Amino acid sequence: MTEISVASLLDAARAQFVQTGVRRTSGDDIARRAGVNRATLYRRVGTKDEVVRQTYLRETQRVLATIDTATGPVPAPGSPGFDPGAYVAAFVTVTITELRENKLLAQLLEIDRDETLAGLTIGAGETLTLSSMLVADRIRSLRAYVGNTRVDDIDDLAGTLGRIAQSLLLTPDAPPLLDSAARMDAFARSVIVPMVLGR
Repeated sequence: MTEISVASLLDAARAQFVQTGVRRTSGDDIARRAGVNRATLYRRVGTKDEVVRQTYLRETQRVLATIDTATGPVPAPGSPGFDPGAYVAAFVTVTITELRENKLLAQLLEIDRDETLAGLTIGAGETLTLSSMLVADRIRSLRAYVGNTRVDDIDDLAGTLGRIAQSLLLTPDAPPLLDSAARMDAFARSVIVPMVLGR
């Protein structure tokens, strides 16, 4: 019999967390959903805390892959028909929308609010690091496209943008109010585009 993959176990954990939240989910619940026993779950992934951590990281990777696919790569410098400002605005809009419409995040904020808020703030180091890597890559490509050779601030800028996205997710009812695609686009063009392109 083929051993179940870690990815399948984490997918089962995600589905269970969406249904019942983290606090009310046991290792047995996840194992049952995955079609294995609890010993297999813990042997393949680790303790429940490790299952939670890895599920959050896998979800982060999934969201980043969605953003990456939706926005696509930045073309080489000199490629015609590319608008860097529009690209940044689309990246911001897709990111905010993906975060706000994420079923796992929405459910956990509803059911396990305190634990989820802690995970999204004091426990968000790995998630912010992963997201910063994608953002930094895009900033480098965008600056190359517009002819901006500055690179010394890119990693810090990428981390800052990740923290801005974190704040917009956690406090959506405070300024700037980004409650429509048009407002997200306007915010991105007036605030984020100058930061990213450096001009």
